[in-house]
Amino acid sequence: MVATDRSTRYHYESPEFTRVVNLSDAVFAIALTLLVLTLEVPRVPAGELAGALADQRPQMVAFALAFLLVANVWWQHHRLIATLEYLDPGMIAINIAALAGVALVPFPTNLVGFAPREQVAVLSFIGLFIVLSVLWVCMILRAHALDLWQRPMTAETYRWLLADWMASISVAVTAFVVAIWAPTAGLVLIALASVAVGVVMGRVGPPERKAWF
Repeated sequence: MVATDRSTRYHYESPEFTRVVNLSDAVFAIALTLLVLTLEVPRVPAGELAGALADQRPQMVAFALAFLLVANVWWQHHRLIATLEYLDPGMIAINIAALAGVALVPFPTNLVGFAPREQVAVLSFIGLFIVLSVLWVCMILRAHALDLWQRPMTAETYRWLLADWMASISVAVTAFVVAIWAPTAGLVLIALASVAVGVVMGRVGPPERKAWF
């Protein structure tokens, strides 16, 4: 275990812990809401509205994909926080870094909607979610090293949790590499494979694994 001054720990019933949770939920809510700004109301005559909306299919797909991925990140954040008895300044710092990434999501989403076949747009989108996944692993590593959990975690469960996240990161990195040559294929891969990894990893491993996140 890594030594830590317990006076710098914030219990889950403390106002400090609650403020971190409230800030996190607020950032997620704002990011999810701002994603809709990646869509534009066509300024065309009424008779041309259907065609103009059809032209916005890339933006709509980018919105749906980003909303799904950010919602999944929020769900994982929610489940992680629910397992913690304490937060410490290091965990809070990593969480703030992750929130910065979440707040940034609408920007690459807008790039993908504008130019879904452009390498730089797709790579920035996928790369941001790789960074978010790495930060989540950092929070898990720190929580385990400082024993911040509400209940004991077995070594086997810990290994499976790390394996789960490393599988997700591997998928995202693979999608990133694919996107270098085929940007659209990279987007499809991260969308489909992320769901597949979640389903597969949720069904394997020890029974107590499912009680965590």
